[in-house]
Amino acid sequence: MSAVEQQVDIVLPWVDGADPVWRSLRTQYSKELGKNDSANTEIRYQSWDNLQYWFRAIETCMPWYHCIFLITCGHIPDFLNVDHPKLKIVKHEDYIPKKYLPTFNSNTIEMNLHRIKGLSENFVLFNDDLFPLRKIDETYYFKKNMPCDQAVESPIMPVDIGDLSHWSCMVKTNNLLIINKHFRKREVQKKNFFGWYNLKYGERLKRNIGLHYWNNFAGFHDPHMANAMKKSVLEKIWKAEPELLDMGSSNRFRGESDVSQYLIRYWQLCEGKFHPRKTLGKPFTVTVDNCRNIAEGIRRKEWQMVSLNEGETGEDFRMIKREINSALADLYPEKSSFEK
Repeated sequence: MSAVEQQVDIVLPWVDGADPVWRSLRTQYSKELGKNDSANTEIRYQSWDNLQYWFRAIETCMPWYHCIFLITCGHIPDFLNVDHPKLKIVKHEDYIPKKYLPTFNSNTIEMNLHRIKGLSENFVLFNDDLFPLRKIDETYYFKKNMPCDQAVESPIMPVDIGDLSHWSCMVKTNNLLIINKHFRKREVQKKNFFGWYNLKYGERLKRNIGLHYWNNFAGFHDPHMANAMKKSVLEKIWKAEPELLDMGSSNRFRGESDVSQYLIRYWQLCEGKFHPRKTLGKPFTVTVDNCRNIAEGIRRKEWQMVSLNEGETGEDFRMIKREINSALADLYPEKSSFEK
């Protein structure tokens, strides 16, 4: 196995939601398309101003990475050392087909990553709300050139809590339609029994046992954490379903015909080319009520990784932002080599 096959890149899509030019362009296209739904609401573009701590966390906790690919629509953080030898800044126009641009759809950005020149076959896909708190070994993500993941089923549960929940269920359904078209659940699990019924999954194993009766996949457990992915699998999905992926990528904003990055995970799991392990980390919706407890947990490194989704706007958001960023600053006080 060559060194190139073994190297692992980190990919981070990022947008500067405070940029007035970008906001103006987003508003323009939003009005033209008649978009006014919570899947594209303002809360998704509030700026935490803590990207420097993400780079510090990666350099501290995951120093084995090969390169970091920062995906932007052209934004460059003021603090960033753009000449860092392990940093690749990739603009949307550098890899996303022109017919899909401009895009404000994270699914379009993520489902075209295989087009990035120089991206390694093995990569870990992050979001900018994910922060490692403890050391994470490379083998947590890849072993012997295969991704490490958990094959845990979880049924799609439609709930009426606004447009965002409706959109989310539609995207999960789109992913699942593709999976059930190309894979037979019984065959998948028979060929890799211990990949699906593995004691490493702990309590989550009960989900697979409970759903064993059904012949088709009813859904998958989607941990909102950084996921190990293979570029060739995304290429394979595009070859298998070009029309559906083209339709989704054509949505400038999140839409009901989207498919998401989780489809890549599902495909890898169904092919059986993965090493089973339990996904670690803790997702939070940060609010005024829980932000101080979360901040203290960050300082104590209670979790391997945290996902920090804001649950507030206005002054309340500014308050939770101060609390969380203060904790990240305490945990990562020293500048990384990615900072000027």
